[in-house]
Amino acid sequence: MTSILIDGAWICSDGTASPGGVLVQGKRIGAVAFTAEDRAGLRARAEQVLDASGHWLIPGMIDAHAHAYGTLLRGTENSLPLELWALHTMLYGRAYDDQTLRAAILLGAAERIRGGITGMVDHAPMLHLAETALAAHESSGLRVAYATLLHDVSDYDLLGLSLPETLQPLIGGPPALDAAGYASRFAAIVQGAAAGSGRVSAQLGPNAPQRCSPQAWALWRSLRGRHGVAVHTHLLETRLQASPHARWPDGLVREMQRQGMLDGPLTCAHGVWLSEAEMEILARHDVTLSHNPATNLMLGSGVMRFRSCTACGLRLALGNDAANTGGRADHFAGMRLAMSLPRPDGADFALWPKPSEVFTAATEAGAAALGLKGSLGRIAAGQFADLVLVRSGTAGTLAARPALDVLVQHGGPEHVDSVMVDGRWVMREGHILAFDEAAILADAQAQSIALQQRAAPDLAVLLAAMPGIAARFPRGCS
Repeated sequence: MTSILIDGAWICSDGTASPGGVLVQGKRIGAVAFTAEDRAGLRARAEQVLDASGHWLIPGMIDAHAHAYGTLLRGTENSLPLELWALHTMLYGRAYDDQTLRAAILLGAAERIRGGITGMVDHAPMLHLAETALAAHESSGLRVAYATLLHDVSDYDLLGLSLPETLQPLIGGPPALDAAGYASRFAAIVQGAAAGSGRVSAQLGPNAPQRCSPQAWALWRSLRGRHGVAVHTHLLETRLQASPHARWPDGLVREMQRQGMLDGPLTCAHGVWLSEAEMEILARHDVTLSHNPATNLMLGSGVMRFRSCTACGLRLALGNDAANTGGRADHFAGMRLAMSLPRPDGADFALWPKPSEVFTAATEAGAAALGLKGSLGRIAAGQFADLVLVRSGTAGTLAARPALDVLVQHGGPEHVDSVMVDGRWVMREGHILAFDEAAILADAQAQSIALQQRAAPDLAVLLAAMPGIAARFPRGCS
């Protein structure tokens, strides 16, 4: 087992930053020291010593809600509310093949590594391309929870919004539920993930509770118990989703509680329209809520109530969502947005989110979304060695004292120097080691062009139909 001492950096963990040394032994952190005497002891134990002066050392940040396929959809439609925007992403999704998906995943991996993101939850709709996705995630060097979508109810049926016949073969709706077929497919995904490096795991990924029939809810419970997996789902993202519904007269969250859907490790994305009572229910069940501030703004879904969530003990992680909704996979920008969004609402400034809170959301809370609560996301002995060195002495980050607040307020992907996952460098001094980045960029460019060409004829049909659909869409309810 190799050991390396990362010494002299300002170590950011547990809400503070202090100069010290971190001994990495194999895949985990062996020890952390802050006094001169203890650091000297670690130097004596290390096979290699890296002088990290002039850097922060932070736990790898975790993208707690992402759609990896979306990386190739940069520049496509993102100025519509979710339910209309989804028509575009579904149309493009039908044009993906193995090569396109692999390119999207690895392009996104390069972006995340360069941004200091070492782990992600991939909420993945393309079940038929699962083997390709698992292989690409293994190649990425990142720590990934691969959560495959399950749904059999359409948003448009729920809204009573019929789509033109011309769109039916192009968009398609959710597949009719084949419980046995899905169960068999999911078992193969769980087995495939388990056969890998240990960095990639399988999760169950119901699209959203309202997009699952009672039979799909039963399958959800069954597969969760059979395979002992965590669950990842969207929840109450838009105002329309929070509207009263005959299936759950006491509200969706209370119905999920009643039927046992909140039991076991669960991460819910968005939660913009949760009531305080619903937040409290989720907190009692130790649910993680992935806050996706950029997407919530981009799609006009609303602003999640950060302080109401934390006040009741609900764990908040941070997600970037998809490239065609949230923009860049940039947790530095995400932390600042999460910290700033609640400020204009007139709330007491003493209740504004603090830098340490959004940093915890980007790191330790994200570990829970990956199913690794307690073993990832902090710099402490026994934790997995997913670590990031960020330059603290640049024109954009230099301060009298490189405190955690400075990192959160001024750091960016351009300041990330080196990234370690599972005790191995995946980027060192700005050079990605996990894969050939130049080859990935060239392939992604070619695949992006090919994807646009395949989708162009169907996109023309959608664009022609969109004014009529939008005219019937409820206004002021996104």
